[in-house]
Amino acid sequence: MTGRRPHVAVIGGGITGLTAAYFLQETAREQGRPLSVSLLEASDRLGGKILTERVDGFCIEAGPDSFLARKPWARQLAERLGLGQELVPTDPRHRRTYILHGGRLHPIPEGLFMFVPVDLGAFLRTRLFSPLGKARMALEPFIPKGPAGDETIARFVTRRAGREALERLAEPLLTGIYSGRADRLGIMSTFPQLKEMEQRTGSLVKSFLAGRSGGAAGGARPGAKASGTGAGPKAGAAGPGANGAAGGGGANAGAGDSAFLALRGGLATLVETLTQRLDGVSVRTGIRVTEIAAHPAGQPFAPGAGHIGETALAPAIYSLTLSDGTRFQADAVIVAVPAYVAAQLIGPICPEAVPHLQAIRFVSTITCVLGFDRASVQHPLDGSGFLVPRREGRCITACTWVSSKWAHAAKPDQALIRCYLGRDGEQEALGWSDEEVAVAVRRELKELMGITAEPRLARVYRWERAMPQYEVGHRERVAAIEGSLARHPGLILAGASYHGVGVPDCIRQGQDAAERILSYVFGKGRQHPGVE
Repeated sequence: MTGRRPHVAVIGGGITGLTAAYFLQETAREQGRPLSVSLLEASDRLGGKILTERVDGFCIEAGPDSFLARKPWARQLAERLGLGQELVPTDPRHRRTYILHGGRLHPIPEGLFMFVPVDLGAFLRTRLFSPLGKARMALEPFIPKGPAGDETIARFVTRRAGREALERLAEPLLTGIYSGRADRLGIMSTFPQLKEMEQRTGSLVKSFLAGRSGGAAGGARPGAKASGTGAGPKAGAAGPGANGAAGGGGANAGAGDSAFLALRGGLATLVETLTQRLDGVSVRTGIRVTEIAAHPAGQPFAPGAGHIGETALAPAIYSLTLSDGTRFQADAVIVAVPAYVAAQLIGPICPEAVPHLQAIRFVSTITCVLGFDRASVQHPLDGSGFLVPRREGRCITACTWVSSKWAHAAKPDQALIRCYLGRDGEQEALGWSDEEVAVAVRRELKELMGITAEPRLARVYRWERAMPQYEVGHRERVAAIEGSLARHPGLILAGASYHGVGVPDCIRQGQDAAERILSYVFGKGRQHPGVE
C-alpha cells in the first residue's frame, strides 16, 4: 500500500462509524500520514439511534439521553471535541428509582447491592418483597458458588437470591437495557462482573463487603447499591431504550458521584460536533452499500468474485457497490452496522461468519414522549422514574421522569415524561398506530401516577430491530466471527452488536477499529484485527 494515498471506507453513520471516521482522520493527521476516508450512511441523517428533537422548550431524546460515567470513552470524546463544559450530571435530588409491584410504585430499597441485601436494617423496611422473599435474598452469602461459564441472568439470580428477587427487581433492572428476557440473556455478556465476583469470593455480598473494606481490589465499588448503579429506567445503552438518570448543573456540579452524564443540548450535540469535525472525510448520506467484494491487491477486480481464499492474509482491495449503481475501491473497510446487515454485506467474502452474525437476535421497541404543563401534573415526580416487571402485565416497560432528572430537558414550568414499549416476547405494541400508542401510555400513566391532563406535546418513535440480544453464548459467537474474519485483512466489524451496547462501548469500538485499521494500512501490522 505504498506510493499512493490509502483509502478507508466506513459503512454506517451511527456513533460507532462516526467515531471511527473521526479518529481515522485525526490520527492520520497527527502522524503526518496521507489517508482518504469515506463515510457511507444508508439513511438521510447521521447519528443512528442518537436523535434529539428540540421543540417548544423541550429537549427530547428519542434514543439514549446519557451515558455511563464510569466508562470513560464518551466523556473523553466529548472533552476532546470541546464539549466538556456541556456535560451535566444527574440531579442528586431525584436519583431514586421505583419498581412497579401490585399496581403500586415502590422505591428500590436502600441497603441493596444490585439485587442482594448488604444492609439488612435498611432492606427489611421495604414492602417490595415478602418476608419469605427477604429471607431467601438474605441467604445469598451462604449459597455455594455455581459452575464457571455462561448461564442466563434468570438462572444466576434465582440461584443466588431466589425467584422473588428475579421477578420483582433483577429482571427489570438487569434486562431493561437490552429490552431482553432474563431466561435468554447471558450473564457473561451482560454483567460479567457479577459472575466474576461470585467465582472469586463465592458471594456477591462477600465481594461487596470486601470492596468496601479493601478498595477496588475487593471486587465491588464501595458504596455501590441498586439505587445508585445505573438503576434508572432503561439506563445506559446506545439503543433506543437507553436513558440515564438525572441531570442539572455544570460538568463539575456533582459529576463525581453521578452514575450518568448527559449533554446540555442533548446527545445529538455530540453527533453534530463530530460531523462538523469531519472536514477531511467524504460523508454521504442516503446511500446504501449493497455489496462488498474483495480481491488480492494488484489484481484487477472481477465482478462477482467476492471470496479471496480461506487462508488469505495478504493485503486485499475491497470493491463496494452502492445503491445508485456506482462502485469504488478501498484498502480497508470498517462495517459499523447491525449484525444482520453485516451478514449480508460480508457474506460473499467471509461466508463462514454469516451463521454467527445471523444468530444475534434483535428486538424492536417504541419510545413515547409526553410533554405537560408542570402545574397540570399532580404527581411529585420525585425520582428518575420507574421500571415495570413482566409479571405486572403492562404495555409500558419503563417510564422516565425526564424533567426531574435533567434540568436542560424542559423549562421549570414544564414536565417531560418518556415511556418505553416493547421487549423480547412483548412486541404487540409495534402493530399499533402512533395514536393508539399514546392513548395506551396515557391510560397507564393515569392508573399508575394519576396523570389526567392533556399533554401539550406527544411524540412516538419506532426503533425496528434496534436492540441486539446478548444471549447465552454471545461471547463465543463473537469469537467465532472474529476467527473467521482473521483471514480477511482490512475488514473490521464494530458496533453495538458485538462488545457492548452502551454509547461509551460503541465509541470505544469505533476508536479501536480506527487505530487498528491505521496500523494495517500503513504496514505496522498485517494480522487482521477482527471484530471490535
